[in-house]
Amino acid sequence: MLKTNRSTLRILSIVMLVALIFTAMPAVALADSSFSAYVRSDSMRVYGDASLSTYLGSLSEKTIVTVKSYAGDVAKISYKGKTGYAAIADMGTVESIADAAVTTQKTRVYEKASTSSRYTTVKKGVKVYVLAINGSCAMVEKGGNVGYMLVSHLSIEGQTIEPSLPETPAAPDPEPEAPAKPEPKPETIEEIFASGKYSNEQLCFAFATKVMGYNTAAAAGLLANISAESGFRPTTNGDSGRSYGICQWFSSRKTRLINYCADKGLDYTTLYAQLRFLDYELERYYPSVDRYMKNVDNSAEGAYDAAYYFCYNFEAPADRTGQSTSRAKAAQNIFYPRYA
Repeated sequence: MLKTNRSTLRILSIVMLVALIFTAMPAVALADSSFSAYVRSDSMRVYGDASLSTYLGSLSEKTIVTVKSYAGDVAKISYKGKTGYAAIADMGTVESIADAAVTTQKTRVYEKASTSSRYTTVKKGVKVYVLAINGSCAMVEKGGNVGYMLVSHLSIEGQTIEPSLPETPAAPDPEPEAPAKPEPKPETIEEIFASGKYSNEQLCFAFATKVMGYNTAAAAGLLANISAESGFRPTTNGDSGRSYGICQWFSSRKTRLINYCADKGLDYTTLYAQLRFLDYELERYYPSVDRYMKNVDNSAEGAYDAAYYFCYNFEAPADRTGQSTSRAKAAQNIFYPRYA
């Protein structure tokens, strides 16, 4: 655990919590806003009412919950979309076990303590709470969600956090094995394309998430558009030969594709070359579209928004509204569930 000065606000939160536990307080809700807490007992019983008479179930140690309000020795909490009541004595504020930190650069927060697990990209300057550090891996919390990220991408009060020893990631709590996902697993994008084991759709998803920095929702939005434009076939021709490739680059954009690939020593008829060009074109000529895709919410709704925006502003078909809507529905209902 990092040793750093706590803010005045955090100290006041801890004092209030201790006071609630050890002194007799009027049975009036004192909290004006919600805050994150964690289960500090081995198992915390959750009830359906403030009298703690209707037992709903138990939460395990270190589970993060949101305290909505509290009165006397009972708190109203929410967790995983559910609401219940629990004893304050079984909880501690996240601030009381954590150090407030900020991200020093755009970085990834992983679902597990492994860089091969799913991740969400966060911006520079995002505030998180550091729950634990093991080697180069930090366990962090934000808004009731727990994840893992590189220690070197965090700073506390302007001070860079030094990795602890040993240099091994903290092992997450054991979880049941997730069903196999179609997302490719090799380390590099070159290995993925060279393996010959994946469909063009899967290769596009891998490139979007590993090279372009898109989350699953944004990648699903991209897949819905490529599917509608070319069915993932890089040699697709359209508009009497004036359009070409997975995104049906038209006229001068087709010429730009060919010239870019020639300059890079790439075969413009291949999927890999066209994805490289797509990444370049978005960054160079459509930066607002690229930024939008990289910031959509990683959810089915985010996939809908990503597909609609990409179609309307990048592909720009004749029937913009109709095509954008149909591709957005495909991203939300087909491609996002396939990879989420």
